[in-house]
Amino acid sequence: MVERVTISIDRRLVEELKSLAKKEGVSLSKLIARSLEEFLIERKKKEAGRKLMSIRLTKEEVQEALKELSRIRKEDRWQSPKL
Repeated sequence: MVERVTISIDRRLVEELKSLAKKEGVSLSKLIARSLEEFLIERKKKEAGRKLMSIRLTKEEVQEALKELSRIRKEDRWQSPKL
């Protein structure tokens, strides 16, 4: 389900985003949604890495964590539901 959101963005940034959206052949809305999705995926990756660095794990836990990181890395940000 798609939900409308109203945000305020600097005019200069909006113009750059519109130009990029046009160049990529997508709507401004789709470009922004994809960018936010990519941002969230990257945050998840970083958080998983930070967790690994901050705790002591058993061999089995390390293997499970590496599997999870691999799964996250394989996520294709463009395969999300169509907006």
